[in-house]
Amino acid sequence: MDPIGGLVISEEVLAEIAVTAACDVPGVGAVMRQRAERRQESALHFVKITGEAELVVELWLRLKPGTKITAVAADVQRGVKEALHTMTGKIVSRVNLRIMGIDC
Repeated sequence: MDPIGGLVISEEVLAEIAVTAACDVPGVGAVMRQRAERRQESALHFVKITGEAELVVELWLRLKPGTKITAVAADVQRGVKEALHTMTGKIVSRVNLRIMGIDC
């Protein structure tokens, strides 16, 4: 930690980075809400982030038709991990994906 002060990155910002990185991957149709009962629109509703020293990210996705699930999933995992590390310096140990469906 810097002797002059500290830096705190909110969970909301981490979630926004993860959702944006996932949506930028070709083949991703949508990032889904993690629970249906939530009413406010916030990136925290679309991604679950746990951990302090090393982050574990969980996303719920819908894919576009005709995409290869394994290839898109690998691209999303890599993209989310790189985006979070590049923008925040945090280590991401895992990016877990739940494929919820295919868009029409």
